Amino acid sequence: MNATPMGDEARERTALRDAKRYLASYREGVLAFDGQQVPVKFVSDHADGRLVISAPVAVFFAHEHVLWVPEETLDSMQLLISAEEVGESVATDRWQAYHADPEHVRWAACWIDSARLGAWVFDGDAMVGANPLGGVESAVVKEVNADRDVLRRMCEASLGMKMESPLCVGLVPEGLHVRARFGVVLVAFDEPVETEEGVGGALAALKKRQ
Repeated sequence: MNATPMGDEARERTALRDAKRYLASYREGVLAFDGQQVPVKFVSDHADGRLVISAPVAVFFAHEHVLWVPEETLDSMQLLISAEEVGESVATDRWQAYHADPEHVRWAACWIDSARLGAWVFDGDAMVGANPLGGVESAVVKEVNADRDVLRRMCEASLGMKMESPLCVGLVPEGLHVRARFGVVLVAFDEPVETEEGVGGALAALKKRQ
C-alpha cells in the first residue's frame, strides 16, 4: 500500500479502513472518459472485488477511466480504473438485484488501479479483494428480509432517516446494502467483519440501536 502523506502504520490502516467504508457506502458514481461523463451504478464482484458496471459501448474504446464516487466534487473519492468488457454472470445478476434493469447494453468489470480520498492515495490492490462473506450473503439477506419492519427500524436508527419498504440486497464486511426508493445505502456495522459469527454479532448490535 502506498499512501500519502506518510504516517505511521496505525494512521495508514485507519485511513484505508475509512476509504473502504466510504466506497462500500456508495453504489453509484460518475464515470469520466474521453471528455464524457456518464452516471453509473456498480456492485463489487464477490470473487475478486472488481467493480461491475452497466456501461455504454464507448467506455471500451477509451484509454483512461476515472470513476468519481458518488459524484465529481473535491470531497469525493476518485478511482482510476481499468475497464474490461464481460458477459452476464453471477456478478451481473447481483448488479440487477441491487439496481434492477441496467441503463446500458454492455457490462464492464473494472480493476481499481488507484484510489484517492482527501489527502490519501492508495494502490488499487489495497482497495479490492474477495468478499469473505460472499458464501453467506444469500442466507443473511433472506434472514434480514424476513422481518421488514425490524429492517426498517434498523435502517432508520442507523441512518437517521425514514425509509419506506427497504430491501436488503447485499452483504459486505462493512455492513448491509439496502435498496430504498432513492437508491442503495450501506447500513454499517460498528466494525468490519469477515466471518459468519461476526455477522451474527454485528446484526445483533444493529438491532439494539432501534
